[in-house]
Amino acid sequence: MIERDLPIKRGEENAAITVERIVLERFRNYHRLELNLSEGFNVVAGQNAQGKTNLLESLYLIATTRLLRGQRDTEAIQEGEQGSKVSIWLREGETKLSLSLERGARKRAFINDVSLPRAADLLGRLPCVSISSSDMVIVRGDPTDRRSFLDLELSALYPAYLNHLAHYKRAVEHRNALLREAKEGFVPDEVFEPWELHVANHGAPIRQMRQNYLHRLSQTAHQMHSRLGQGETLQMAYDMRDDANTPEALSERLTTQRRADIARGGTSIGPHRDDISILVDGREARLYGSQGQQRTAVIACKMGSMSIISEVNHVPPLLLLDDILSDLDEKRRALLVEVVLDTAHQAVLTCTEASAAGEKILDQAKVFQVRSGSICEA
Repeated sequence: MIERDLPIKRGEENAAITVERIVLERFRNYHRLELNLSEGFNVVAGQNAQGKTNLLESLYLIATTRLLRGQRDTEAIQEGEQGSKVSIWLREGETKLSLSLERGARKRAFINDVSLPRAADLLGRLPCVSISSSDMVIVRGDPTDRRSFLDLELSALYPAYLNHLAHYKRAVEHRNALLREAKEGFVPDEVFEPWELHVANHGAPIRQMRQNYLHRLSQTAHQMHSRLGQGETLQMAYDMRDDANTPEALSERLTTQRRADIARGGTSIGPHRDDISILVDGREARLYGSQGQQRTAVIACKMGSMSIISEVNHVPPLLLLDDILSDLDEKRRALLVEVVLDTAHQAVLTCTEASAAGEKILDQAKVFQVRSGSICEA
């Protein structure tokens, strides 16, 4: 295995990464916020629309370069301002990570105030798992949502995957443009061939890495589900929409499918068409699962990914829980708290009332109260 296929290195094994301090500037409803976090549990309490989720979103943005609620980056910039910035300080190595958003410009990432070539270069610097109501799309959403979940998980763990994904998307876009052009007039086969070779050479590794990850995630998620569920089984598998799992096979299928793809105006073969199957007790959770079963499956899936991140990186990720405890019944809430206490090193939990976090977490947590974009320690 060559270096670029390895996980991102993070220093000494078992040296936990801890967010010590966070500074927000013109981000959402925070004009300026400076906050010191506990190295363990942090409970952020407050009524809705006061800024609880905005705080979690700023941490998620540094970890993934994406907004938690899947909106355009500019929507996180405070109204009337030209840009915003999020900065965090990590205890490990005394590292500062920053990301700035500007209207009309690309987001920019920094390490210790040194600009990075791409915002994506921040991926993996702050291992993080977030669980919120928006994650229900993993079960309830369409295949695009599930592929996005996989892409984000794997991109944060393996630089090689992010590289394959970027090249694959570019190659598919070029092939699709040629398909549309060929629909209007003649395009020689030799014009297609270089782009189809790129699609095949990058698409096959994407599928292989997704399959390997899903095999591993199915096991860890099942274990978590056994703790959270009620005797039900959870299974996850990668659902390929065609049988081309090697560069040679994918290249051949693209060639044979070219005429049909010209007629439809898009590429019908490859990992951008694949899906994840999620089964609870052998039945498709998306179609047959109750709301409680779907929610438990999503939580088990996310906690399972947390276990994988810990194993791969040798450090536990930051855990973000956005009002998820209030969505659970008393029994499942207590079970999730036990799992969190067993697995998390540092966590930030939001809830309308601090008491929802439970006594076991509150006994060792730093508690913050949020009101109208202002946070103070309770």
